Amino acid sequence: MKIVLLVDLEAVLPGDPQFEGRTKSSRTEMEAHVAAAVRALGHEAAVIPFGPDVLETMHALKGSGAGLVFNLTERFEGDRRKDLNVAALLELLHLPYTGTGPAGLWLCRDKAAGKRILGYHRIRVPRFAEVPPGRRKPAGCLRFPAIVKPMFEDGSDGISLSSVVRSASELEERVRMIHEGRNQPAICEEYVEGRELYIGVVGNQKRHAFPPWELLFGRAGEGGPPIATARVKWDPAYREKWNIRYQPAELDPATLRRISLFSRRVFELLKLRDYGRVDLRLTPGGEIVFIEANPNPDISRDAELPQAAALEGMEHAALIGHILNLALRRSPRPPESPRA
Repeated sequence: MKIVLLVDLEAVLPGDPQFEGRTKSSRTEMEAHVAAAVRALGHEAAVIPFGPDVLETMHALKGSGAGLVFNLTERFEGDRRKDLNVAALLELLHLPYTGTGPAGLWLCRDKAAGKRILGYHRIRVPRFAEVPPGRRKPAGCLRFPAIVKPMFEDGSDGISLSSVVRSASELEERVRMIHEGRNQPAICEEYVEGRELYIGVVGNQKRHAFPPWELLFGRAGEGGPPIATARVKWDPAYREKWNIRYQPAELDPATLRRISLFSRRVFELLKLRDYGRVDLRLTPGGEIVFIEANPNPDISRDAELPQAAALEGMEHAALIGHILNLALRRSPRPPESPRA
């Protein structure tokens, strides 16, 4: 079938707008990896950027003849909070698409709302408090150390070593920076000591958790970062300097089963669909603590989720094909036009 890759306008490269591997830079992009996998599976792949003219994008999608939209968007007009509107538009157009719907995207984007729902269902989350613009500190008591994050960002945007605060004055300063620099509320969470694990989950009615991937902070005790800052995620030289690496987690079978059950339950409660990633910490005492969920994680060939799938024998193209099939199976048929 014909599959449209719906991507952020910022992701399109002038020399290779259809991500056909024409340039060295485009071959490294996630969108190119997904396009290559779709084509390797025998489908026709066409790339449509979600531009600033929504009507133009709507007409391009409706006129594309696509049997499915692979939704790779993460923002609109630079605002990550509007990613749910893209999914909502696809639903209004009755276009089947991959990935999480508007409700799940909102629950994952609003860190406080998602944690409240999980806490209600007895999923362990860090103690936290919101600080909206206009306030300087959270109401109530919050133990230190704590982490101060932007409420609506992902990919560790807005997180640095200074995000870990150890006093009320440091907390207030970090909150002020988020309010002024990010124009959004801050969320303050108690710092959870432990191993940082990422679990890829696929499925809908029946969910499957891949083996956990671990982010190892090799020199955290020597001044290196103990959390996944933006530099940790996006700066290879910085990771090499502090001996930070990603690798399969070595865990006993009982802990693996608990983590799998925990991650699949989070996936369900936050209304994720088709594929996603659950980030958690495993404390020295063996307690599993939810950190956040990513409804549109990196699915390029070398990212954590595809690498974890490969440990179970599912290569990249097979993973992409599985995601396509999951989306097609749950997609309702478009309503028929009324007869005259």
